[in-house]
Parts: sequence; C-alpha cells; structure tokens
Amino acid sequence: MTNSSSFEGCMDINADLGPFQYYTWGITSNIIAVSGILLNILAITVLSQPRMRSSTAIYLISLAVYDNIVLLSMIVNFAIPTLEVDAYFLDMYFFVYNYIQPIAYPIALIAQTGTIYTTVGFTVERYVAVCRPLQAANICTTSRSKKAVFCIFLGSVIYNIPRMFEYETVLEWDDQVNKTQPIYRATELGQNKIYKEVYFIYLNLLIMFFLPFTLLAYVNTCLINAIRTSRASRVQMSSSAVKENNMTLMLVSVVVVFLVCQLPSIADNILWTALNSYQQRCNATYIKFTTISNLMVIFNSACNFVLYCLFGKKFRRVFCKVFCSRLKRSTVRYQFRPESATLVCHIRDSTTKLYHVKGNHEMESTSV
Repeated sequence: MTNSSSFEGCMDINADLGPFQYYTWGITSNIIAVSGILLNILAITVLSQPRMRSSTAIYLISLAVYDNIVLLSMIVNFAIPTLEVDAYFLDMYFFVYNYIQPIAYPIALIAQTGTIYTTVGFTVERYVAVCRPLQAANICTTSRSKKAVFCIFLGSVIYNIPRMFEYETVLEWDDQVNKTQPIYRATELGQNKIYKEVYFIYLNLLIMFFLPFTLLAYVNTCLINAIRTSRASRVQMSSSAVKENNMTLMLVSVVVVFLVCQLPSIADNILWTALNSYQQRCNATYIKFTTISNLMVIFNSACNFVLYCLFGKKFRRVFCKVFCSRLKRSTVRYQFRPESATLVCHIRDSTTKLYHVKGNHEMESTSV
C-alpha cells in the first residue's frame, strides 16, 4: 500500500520517462519491427528455394516465423501504445486490446519459447554436422528436422498453457465515460504467489534460461574452436568443407547475437517477478532497463536476415538469383551477344587456316 505522495512521485517519474519510451518504443521499435517483418519474409522466400533446401533451412524458416510473431506482439504491446496519436484511436485500440490480449499474450510467449529452442535445435544439428560427421548422415536430415520443429512447437505450447489462464477480460462500469468498458486483468491464478514463484522463477530459470543458454554456450564454443581449427588447415580443405565452414560461421553469428540480445530479457522477467507492482511502475531504473531489454528482443528478431547476407555466401547467391534475376539476365545477354560469338568464330577460322599454312616448327613456336 502506498501513500498519496509516493503515487504523485510515481506519476512524475512516468511523465519524465514518457519521451524516453516514446523514442525507444514508439519510434525506434516500430521502425525495427516493421523492417524486421519484411526482412523475415524475404528470408523465408530465399530459404524455401530448392537450392537452399536442407535440414538447417527448415529450422531457419521456423525461426523466421517465430520472430515475426514476436515482432507483431511487440508492436501491439509496446510500440503502438507509446505513440502520440489521436486519443480516439487509442481509445478504440485499447478497447480491442483488452479483448485480444488474453489470447495474444500466450501466443507471444509460445513464439518466444519456440525462438529459443529452435535456436538450440539448429545449433545442436550444426554441432553434429561439424564435430560428429560420421553421425551427421543419419541425424541431419530434412525429415528429422521437420519432426524436431514440430516437437519444439508442441513443447512450447504445452509449457505455456498456464499462461492462457493468467489474465482475463471482464466488463466493468467506468464512471468517467459513463458506460461499461472491457478491462484486462490478472486472474486468481495470475495473482497467486506460489504459482508466480514456482512458474515464473524456478521453471523459467530452468527451462527458459539455464538449460538452453548453457547448451548454446557450450555448443557454440565447440563450433568456434572447430572453425579456428579448419582455418588453420585451410590449404587441406575441400570445397565442400569450405561451404560447411561458411554455414557454421553464419549460424554461430546468429547464436552469438541471440545470446547477447536475449539475456537482458531473461533478467527482466526475473526482476518483474521479484518486484512488487509499485516498484515495477515507479522505479525509473527498472523502467529504463525493461524498455531497453524489449528493444533488444525486437532487434534480435529483426536482424537474422542481415546476418544471413553477411556470413552466408550461398544465401547471398540464391537471394540475388531470386530477386536480381532481371539484372543478371541483362548482364548475360550483354556478355554473350551474337556479334561476339560470330567474331570468336571468325578468329578461330582464321587461326585454323594460319596453322595449315605454317610448318610444324613455326606452329610450335607460335603456340609457346
């Protein structure tokens, strides 16, 4: 319970942080999220091409789908409400928001869980392909990756089933507008202290943090060492080994960015559970931290396409083939126009006649 002076101080803090959240969530997050959704659609298009068909591509397509769900949920939950738009629009927005949030909230958490374990899935597969090549032929197959993606989705849904009962929409009378309004509020389960302690702290720490992040850190270290070893013996590497090395480097970059961007979000979830409602709303340091951590999640879900282009040579080639085909066709026509082919034929005919005229000795000296 807080007194009136503390409440006024809380209002002052929120007023001071308004511009910070406006530029962080309202402007920056919206730009990154919308760009990320478009880039993820491009990534799905490229990864679905026949030349990119592989077990790893299936994981990456699934990751792009989860990322787009996360980006959409971030726009709905954080980016739009902080925009300085028309009051009538915000009233309509929150009216709809209160109805859809009990469903949208668990869907966003399912996508976040799927993102984490899909990243674990393709990292482990890459570890098998690089460090256990004799077992890769049986493990790293498209059929197995499809089953793994389905199991990740199923596990993400099962783990987040309790989230579907944490909040509810009820109708309450609002004296300010003199009518009944939908209100989005926590249920008895969502307010239960034991539930929050067990599910949010212990299970979240174990399933959403310690298990996946420890596994990712260990496997990623093994992959980085494998890349260093292969580069040290680059002279002995075949072309297929170079391609595998390039794919490994691309996936390692995705995992490193994932770890850096997701760790603050995990810490934010733990802090949110540990702090009371007054500290959550009135602590300026925590509000800034949670704002930045959510921005990093948005950035992580939006940047994978850029990483694919920077580190994936095959991805760049297929992307250019799909989206730059017109430019390539015009270049090919210019390089192999009929006039050039005719000129080459005339040169060959002249050279043949010249060899017939000259003697053997002269032909040998000319060829040298």
